[in-house]
Amino acid sequence: MKRRFRPEPLQSHAEATSDLTADQFVEIEGQRIHVTSTGEGPGLLLLHGLTASCYSFREIVPLLSGEFRVVTMDLNGFGLTERPSDPAAYGLEHQADLVAKVLDRLGITTTAVLGHSYGAAVAAMFSKRFPQHCGRLIFVSPASSFDPLPWYLKFAPGQELVYRLCRRLLSDPDRYRRVAGRAFHVGGVFDETVAEVYRGHLLIEGLRPTWYGFLRSMRDPRYPGSAYDGLEKPVLILGGENDLIVSSAKCQALAKRIPGALLERIADCGHSAPEERPGEVVAAVRRFLAES
Repeated sequence: MKRRFRPEPLQSHAEATSDLTADQFVEIEGQRIHVTSTGEGPGLLLLHGLTASCYSFREIVPLLSGEFRVVTMDLNGFGLTERPSDPAAYGLEHQADLVAKVLDRLGITTTAVLGHSYGAAVAAMFSKRFPQHCGRLIFVSPASSFDPLPWYLKFAPGQELVYRLCRRLLSDPDRYRRVAGRAFHVGGVFDETVAEVYRGHLLIEGLRPTWYGFLRSMRDPRYPGSAYDGLEKPVLILGGENDLIVSSAKCQALAKRIPGALLERIADCGHSAPEERPGEVVAAVRRFLAES
């Protein structure tokens, strides 16, 4: 008899964060947001991409914290931030508002912002909604467009089926590593240890509202590209030459859309430059922010 598939159980937020201390969280309207703040100097906020977390910046934070007050936070739906039940909380505007509330709680009035992949769209939206609090912008492999949703995701049965397939993927460590590994070009970076951290950060209660919340946003054909329209801050775009997720051509197209934007390519690098080429990312950040 064929065994019925049982997905790996989701951890409660309390279980997933039991090893952390209270000072690693900021509470906003009853929600616990995972935040780190390291170093002193001008503010530099780092925003991660889809299915990622603050962990994405583990290589570059130590390199930058000698010159900047480096802040990372897990956005709604990811990492060790408590998942909201309201689908609206996963929209770009709400994510940008959450960023502003966290910075206010930390007493940071102005900060440069580096956004990776989806985090670049959040950074752009934050800049537009709170221009007085945002300085220069650095977009690393910025997500500026998604493929149109397939027809079956327009209907509840298809949405539920894909959610269950995602649960199945996350319950299979080897398969998850193969699929998520497309975001990496440099060998040895996305090893078993790293993959398990990312997988564990996704297997937290609230996965279902996260899925349906992002699905709601992705129904808008302008998502997330419209976040980059009308930007008035200095912008640097960094793209990996071997990125299979956001191609060099897409980075170039976005650079042309943003007046005055600078574009730099990182050789022998995939989608995850802060992990694959931390030295090159840090050097580019230093050069760009030194101009302000």
